[in-house]
Amino acid sequence: MMRPHGWTPGLFLFLAAGCAEPSVDTDAEWTLGARTFEVGGVGAEAGYTLTDLAGVTPLANGRILVADRQPPFLKVFASDGTFLRSLGTKGSGPGEYEFVYDLDWCAPDGISVRDIGGRVHRYSGSLEFASTELVRFDALENGTPYAQDCHPNGLRVVTGWGDLSEQFAEGYYRATAPVLLLEGQQIIHDFGSLLSSERIGTVRSDGSPSGSGPHPLGRATVVALGSDRVYVGNGEAYEIEVYDLTGSPLPHLQWEGPSLAFTDDIIVRYADEVAAEADEGDRARARERALGLPSLDQLPAYDRFLVSDADELWVRQFVRPGDADEVWIVFDSSGERVGRLRLPRGSTLWSVRETEVVYSVPDDFDVPMVRIEAVER
Repeated sequence: MMRPHGWTPGLFLFLAAGCAEPSVDTDAEWTLGARTFEVGGVGAEAGYTLTDLAGVTPLANGRILVADRQPPFLKVFASDGTFLRSLGTKGSGPGEYEFVYDLDWCAPDGISVRDIGGRVHRYSGSLEFASTELVRFDALENGTPYAQDCHPNGLRVVTGWGDLSEQFAEGYYRATAPVLLLEGQQIIHDFGSLLSSERIGTVRSDGSPSGSGPHPLGRATVVALGSDRVYVGNGEAYEIEVYDLTGSPLPHLQWEGPSLAFTDDIIVRYADEVAAEADEGDRARARERALGLPSLDQLPAYDRFLVSDADELWVRQFVRPGDADEVWIVFDSSGERVGRLRLPRGSTLWSVRETEVVYSVPDDFDVPMVRIEAVER
């Protein structure tokens, strides 16, 4: 969410559609205003305890739905922060959960909560349980998305994991996978095989692959879906590819940002942060491991997209080691860059509605708190 090392260039040819000129860094600096909601944090009472968040979304009746990866999996709060009820017990039956990946509004007035194994639990907008379905994406290598976004219009944009048997390498490697616009299982548009993520592979003593994970400072393809736009990019530059809902290219978004150079100072600051978060007895080893990470050609320009209720595209610039906060760049529905907002370091932006942001942030004990705050534009 652009391309040495085998990158497929087709996605980035826009001779017909053209592209917008890079916008200069003159957009308005927005700030957080009054806080209207807060739950969670260390010492929270029963029902208010949060552990490992998977999603937060406002409901039409003003209530707030919070998805947790530990039971009870779904918690409902009143607009004043009062705990109302919980849904979803541990299990593998209808409406029962093993692990919550995320939640989203994937149908008109309908919430979809993605569970392990391709199971999706569906609820009405008033949280009446509707069904549990098995949803697999046959056009992807293993049927499971690596990144995805859906919209109440019924469409979904997904990226794959990549083929471990064909692409794996010990140490640093780039995985590629399809990026698809889907309606159910029907492919509306195939964007081609693009970067999935920059990864680090590990092997067993016999040399066979034992697994791989994203490079903590590496790039990955990011996707988002608005009411009439699809956004795709992998962070190689401060630019985002834009398409209509048939997959036809539109002028892409560009802006200016900090240097993307991967320097020794970056990796040292990263190692310092890793060591500071490790247990006291493991800090030296943790720092040494971090210093031994493979070098990269560059840093990502950004690493997350979010489409607001007003069809604005919110883009999180890559959070560098040592940064005190997180910067979100905002484009309106016409593609004009309209503002930027800083959130606390370590936060997760879950939703933007009207003039408010819904986000979570860890407290001093690393326990998540969910907040809703006004945005002063």
